[in-house]
Amino acid sequence: MNKPFEFTEVDLSAVSLAATTDWANLGGAFRGTPQQIFYGGSMYVFTRNTDNTLGMCTVATSGESGSWSKWGGTLQFNPSVAPSPNGTIAVIGLMQAGQVQVSYINPFIGSYTPWTTIGGGTPTTFTGAPVLAVNSNQRLEAFSLDTSGNLWHAYQTAVAPTITWSNWSKLGGGFNPQAQEFNVFLLQNSGQLQAVVLGKDNNLYQSTQYAGGGADSWSAFAVVGAGSNPMPQFVNGPAANFCSNTNNATYAGCNSQSAQGQNPLVFCAPSSNPSYNFPTWGGVGNLTADQYPMLSVAPLIVSNAGTPQLVWMTNARQVLLVSQSLASPTFWMNNVQPVGSANPRFTGLINAVISNGAVSLAQANADGTLSYINYLPQ
Repeated sequence: MNKPFEFTEVDLSAVSLAATTDWANLGGAFRGTPQQIFYGGSMYVFTRNTDNTLGMCTVATSGESGSWSKWGGTLQFNPSVAPSPNGTIAVIGLMQAGQVQVSYINPFIGSYTPWTTIGGGTPTTFTGAPVLAVNSNQRLEAFSLDTSGNLWHAYQTAVAPTITWSNWSKLGGGFNPQAQEFNVFLLQNSGQLQAVVLGKDNNLYQSTQYAGGGADSWSAFAVVGAGSNPMPQFVNGPAANFCSNTNNATYAGCNSQSAQGQNPLVFCAPSSNPSYNFPTWGGVGNLTADQYPMLSVAPLIVSNAGTPQLVWMTNARQVLLVSQSLASPTFWMNNVQPVGSANPRFTGLINAVISNGAVSLAQANADGTLSYINYLPQ
């Protein structure tokens, strides 16, 4: 049984997570996209269970099994997780009552705080899965869309002796509230967060903090790859993360208006380096038709020690990965890697995080169970 919150130090020197070569079914009964965190040498996967409670799967060090626990809540969509400066895992979710709430979990001893509302209230009707991000001060910032397509923002204002949050503020509007996801990530060269959201006009938009560390001052949202002709029409949501080789963000998505036989997986990677600048949208690599993405789910990008790695699923339910390469004139390596085996139960609802150089992928299966692989890119 889960216990009231407390925190204790634990010895993590012997903890590690093995790389695996194929997907393992870790069980569970959930819906939506699972969310992972590599914390204290262990991998934890959080889900919205079929009874709307928060589920947590502790992945075994072998990467081939896991144990499940429940942590209350009444979630409408999948949660979001991040390390909190109070030495716990922070989990946020949109609850059935319409509030974005947070709980702080210590998985080592099974303790937690009661779910509490972020931002002192609910200024609008939120929808979809919220996003939690860590800023350059190691504090947390929360983001959520509302039913009108506005993006809202709140951030931790104090972390000791108790954690407090700012009120919600609106960052911008005109976004698609039905999008599967949106991205918020840290620009590691500047310490600023950047938000990337799908617009109602099917363009991708980005806004960047003017200063890192919890500031509530952001640039106006601008179209990504605005000089492209024609502009892609994106579906489901963006993929975006930081690239150390361009000192900027790299973006990707699925173009619903790609011509017959044309690769619908496109990317944009603006840079101040004129010899390595991809400011407009173009196809990812030299993909063959069987490597084209399934358009009903969004791709994703992880930043592996500053190197973007793009992950997507094909119509044959095969997950693929390609890494960025400074030596490549087309930005991406020619080596498109299959990640484990294909499986007809895969949904493409995938979350990815980095664990000691491996790409940890958690995916929802059609039967509500969890598939997991800790893939070491070649």
